[in-house]
Amino acid sequence: MPSRYLIQDAMPRFGQEDCEQALFAAKWPHGFLCPRCGHSQYYEISSRQRPLLECRSCAHQTSLTAGTVLEGSRTPLTKWFQAMFLMQLGISARLLAELIGVTYKTAWLMNHKLRHAIGAWDLEQPLDGDLQLLGEYYGYEYHRYIGSLIAQGALKPQPIVVGASLNGAGDIVYLKMKAVEGPEVDDTTRPDADGEEAAERFTQTHVANGVADDRIERLERGHRGQTALHVAWREAVRWLTWTFGGIGPKHLQAYLNEFCFRYILCRNDMLAELIACCATTETITYRRLVGARSGIRPIPWAFRRSARSQRHAV
Repeated sequence: MPSRYLIQDAMPRFGQEDCEQALFAAKWPHGFLCPRCGHSQYYEISSRQRPLLECRSCAHQTSLTAGTVLEGSRTPLTKWFQAMFLMQLGISARLLAELIGVTYKTAWLMNHKLRHAIGAWDLEQPLDGDLQLLGEYYGYEYHRYIGSLIAQGALKPQPIVVGASLNGAGDIVYLKMKAVEGPEVDDTTRPDADGEEAAERFTQTHVANGVADDRIERLERGHRGQTALHVAWREAVRWLTWTFGGIGPKHLQAYLNEFCFRYILCRNDMLAELIACCATTETITYRRLVGARSGIRPIPWAFRRSARSQRHAV
């Protein structure tokens, strides 16, 4: 990973108008379409910080960020594009906050919204052709705190199925790494060659229809494997360890999706693809990401009303 100063020097200076034009082209690649009536003509209302587009047919108003992962965000558009550029490097939220000048919470939320868009893009990209499957485990011992939980038996290694589409030369064309869902890790959910249930579930969910079993090669797990799939898995584990100190089970899948996205598009225009993902994916809220609060009971409305009346009486 380059140093913070080298990243700052290499980071482009995004202008507001350039960002608006890029987002417009990604959201409406064939020209503006009203989300209500489908009309293609509009007026631009520029009295706000971010311009509104008003349909000439039905007068419906929409914004550039409506219906995208940027919707509802008060962070400037230029900082969002900086975050998209830096997503190509796979940096942490702490470093992102320093580089673009936002709080850690804002940077964390931005990164996870971008990963949410990547996850939606990944669902539309099934594996096809000649396939390889590798069953592995992600051990949380890479993180000191999580490792202590494993020693206490509170967490177990997460089974992972790694799959790839190969071209004629045996190179990886598309890559997926999926955590095996299930309450327990047992003989039926093991991702290795003997775990038929996990492999079958992966094939049904992430492989295009009509793939014959004889076109799927099962690889044996192990750190000494020298295939491209083994190497890709080791790179993913190394990135999770060195950059984040290890990732817990709650958000592990989002980080694996990000790694595969960067692995696949490392030689192509990754930034343009990420902008397109963000422009065509609806946002996700902070509460949905972190889940409902635990241990906090809402105060009944009647109690709040009576307490307010007592304060006014005093």
